[in-house]
Amino acid sequence: MMQSNFPSSRLALWLAVAAAWPLQGLAAAGLVQFVAGDVQLRRGAAQAPVAKGAEVESGDVVVTGAAGRAQIRFSDGGLVALYPDSQFTVTRYADAGNAAEDHFAVDLLRGGMRAITGLIGKRDPRNYRVTTPTAVVGIRGSAFLIAFNAEGELVVSGEQDEIEVCTEAGCVGVKAGESVRVVASSQLPLYTHTRAVLPLPPPPVPFAVGETLADRQASGSAAPLPPPVGVPAPAVPAPGPAAPPPPVTSVPTPDPSFPTTPSPPATGAPNQPPSTRPPATTAPPATPPTRPPVVVLPPIVRPIIVLPPIRLPPPPPPIIR
Repeated sequence: MMQSNFPSSRLALWLAVAAAWPLQGLAAAGLVQFVAGDVQLRRGAAQAPVAKGAEVESGDVVVTGAAGRAQIRFSDGGLVALYPDSQFTVTRYADAGNAAEDHFAVDLLRGGMRAITGLIGKRDPRNYRVTTPTAVVGIRGSAFLIAFNAEGELVVSGEQDEIEVCTEAGCVGVKAGESVRVVASSQLPLYTHTRAVLPLPPPPVPFAVGETLADRQASGSAAPLPPPVGVPAPAVPAPGPAAPPPPVTSVPTPDPSFPTTPSPPATGAPNQPPSTRPPATTAPPATPPTRPPVVVLPPIVRPIIVLPPIRLPPPPPPIIR
């Protein structure tokens, strides 16, 4: 009895292994989880419209129309969103669970894509590559944007952490919030947007005990405000020597009552004594002003009026239904 059951159980085990083996080899690279507009999937010589839930495998080409959009979720958890008028190819994909056998290699021929990396890029960033006609984009982060502009130039922007954009001339790093533009494959990518770095103002001087802002402004020890960025501070002229007083150009007018030269005596007239100036009179000394006496007024006492408390009527009894 046991001899008859042993071959059947062994055969069932082999059938289970054989049934699981093709499923593992034919596992899809990703699934289409969003579609809008005209989106086509090209597999070999066949081409068909893409619907939500369609499988994407290695070698497939996804083409979006002028108003088409699509989003693909890969088996490692990564996401790729395709913009209108794009052509995206899954060149090689393998989610083996270890960095030695993982591969995520895709091509973007035109259009644009936004990507968020999955476990393949986290296990080893060197296994994640996006190839375009002019540049190769590698990642050391987890989110980025690639698109061709109206002039046909490639624009790459970092959204999280850092990515690396390489051409035949070399590689440049792109941090989150930065963008580069690739003009040709023989030139280095050019930065088009860099985070601004503004100079920091000088540290404030701590206030002393009892010091106020008015005291500091009066003493002139308040820290000056920094000049605007790109505008030089106005130059303060150095103090020069004091200008000499202006020369006196007016001549005092003589007093006609006091002649400066004596007039000759008249002929036949008796000699008269010369005119003399009257003696100067001295003014009496000024008396200092007297301060009026200080009159202290008695304080005004206002009567305090105490009002009787207001008695409110008792509330009405509650209504019982």
